[in-house]
Amino acid sequence: MPMHSATTDWVTAQVPRTVFVSNDVPGTRSAVDSALSRLASDPDGPITRIRHGIYWRKPSATRFGFGAPDPVAVALKVAGPGSGFAGISAANVLGLTTQVPATPTIAVVGRAPKNLAGVKIVCRSNLRRIDLRPTEVAVLETLRTFPQHIEVDWSQLHRVVTGLVASGDVDANRLRTAAKADHIAGLSGRLDQALA
Repeated sequence: MPMHSATTDWVTAQVPRTVFVSNDVPGTRSAVDSALSRLASDPDGPITRIRHGIYWRKPSATRFGFGAPDPVAVALKVAGPGSGFAGISAANVLGLTTQVPATPTIAVVGRAPKNLAGVKIVCRSNLRRIDLRPTEVAVLETLRTFPQHIEVDWSQLHRVVTGLVASGDVDANRLRTAAKADHIAGLSGRLDQALA
């Protein structure tokens, strides 16, 4: 089967509105990049190129068109490993506040990606965060600014964090390693209490 057919099959199997990077697609880089470029250049094709190497699986067209990609999904893909929600956005995604920020905040490792509309970016220099999944970043960011942004007491925060560990959504050891390298006063202690 030609590589472009395999790439097309992979693309069309993605859930509409999915944001993905070219490295997510199986196959040789040159063949995949060529196939994605062809698919994105076709106005009736299944994907739109958002920026270099990042694509959006278009939904079915309506009379208003295809809509637009979710800026948060785009930001998380562009920001790469170690990115996740911060501030009120982190507390909201963890169910610790009912506040919904007007502009979602994303924490990234290193420099802020340029030209990202619809999100606020905060930069973190802690390279240990690279191993964290978005939910783990949200936990770390919530504990980093505790008690700001949350509307629940400590016992509820503790239940949420231990529940995430029990479900496998959060790895306690990865969080501890990242917290120690964040150099925020009291962060490691708060994390230990939340995991206890």
